[in-house]
Amino acid sequence: FSYLHAFFRAMSEPFDPTDRPDGYINLAVAQNFLTVDAVQKRLLAGFASPQPASTAAYDNMKGSERLRTAMAAHMHRVLAKGDYRVKISADQLCISAGCGAILDNLFMCITEPGDAVLIPAPYYPAFDNDLRVRNGAVAVPVCGDDAVSLPTPTQLDEAVEKARADGRAVKAILLTNPSNPLGVIYGEESLLDAIIWALANDMHVVVDEVYASSVFGTTSVDERGEPVNPFVSVMVSETNLAAYEESAKTRLHVVYGLSKDFCASGYRVGVLRTRNEGVLRAMDNVAYFCTLPGPMQHAVADMLEDERWVDEFLAENARNLRAQHGALTAALADAGIPVVNAVAGMFAWIDLRAWMRESTWEEENRLWTRAFERAKVVMTPGRDCRHGVPGCFRLCFATVTMEALTTAVGRLKEMLAEH
Repeated sequence: FSYLHAFFRAMSEPFDPTDRPDGYINLAVAQNFLTVDAVQKRLLAGFASPQPASTAAYDNMKGSERLRTAMAAHMHRVLAKGDYRVKISADQLCISAGCGAILDNLFMCITEPGDAVLIPAPYYPAFDNDLRVRNGAVAVPVCGDDAVSLPTPTQLDEAVEKARADGRAVKAILLTNPSNPLGVIYGEESLLDAIIWALANDMHVVVDEVYASSVFGTTSVDERGEPVNPFVSVMVSETNLAAYEESAKTRLHVVYGLSKDFCASGYRVGVLRTRNEGVLRAMDNVAYFCTLPGPMQHAVADMLEDERWVDEFLAENARNLRAQHGALTAALADAGIPVVNAVAGMFAWIDLRAWMRESTWEEENRLWTRAFERAKVVMTPGRDCRHGVPGCFRLCFATVTMEALTTAVGRLKEMLAEH
């Protein structure tokens, strides 16, 4: 990350309204602390419940049978909304120490060093490292017609031609829904267009749904009051791929985890759902290096099996996200700062182009640096998210208090007025 130095500086001198009112406010961390006490309490109860001796022994490196069964039931009930057409079994899952480990091992299975992976931009800035650091795969950003639109098949074709001209084979497309950094939910039709395009071109499709249960709003409603653009898991969408059914069975993969929806980045619980038996056999081997401790698997399974608690927790978390997002967007509106209408995740994508002297990445960096040094606010630069236009920034609103959020926007407003 270009802003890593700022990240560590902010950690060493954090804002505190009493002890350090002039401290740094870090809005560049995609974590959710808003409902963490509830999940910590429930996990402790899981640890306290009687554990079989098997939690202290070697087990299936893709996850214990109990945990994979509980996770499969959770993903079917919550992500796929209980759709009877969707079949999710424990045998289709690999559970490892975080989604980063899942992505690392998955792309080791489906790419070779130097291969390209298309990613609609803007995107989560760590994807580049996730693909490159061990596997040598190269992330290729592909912009749509605007920041909140997925690229069209024509735009994807153009990206493939450019990659080939650079001597790279394109092996996969990586999609994130709901979006990080935008906080939008992509419509099922546009997602299917991208998926069908990839399958028709013999590419793998990896869909990251780690924010699936962090939905706190809707873009609009129909005449019945129903959301027009609800989150639809790709595990539901795959039932509409009859013409590509065989290809989808081996090339469509879903990534999920507890880091975001359950305020649990430190628990390191990531999940791969795939129907590709070859990938699953490979995971039998490589998952050995990143499996979860037995007692943690026991406690997480106990938590997920408590469906009443899960539903109450997710509802409370959505309320907390909605309140936090509402406070942030109200402060941004007061400051006259444009922001994308987010409905999920923990992000505000703001547009500061009106305060730039020219449309260059150097000017974006100058504005970011002034926000860091003058306002003591750490934002994620659009360039790190591979955005196509300078001047936009990601704010993460679920790591800090509401007071810190409004203070940060107040500082930005003052800094921009001087700028």
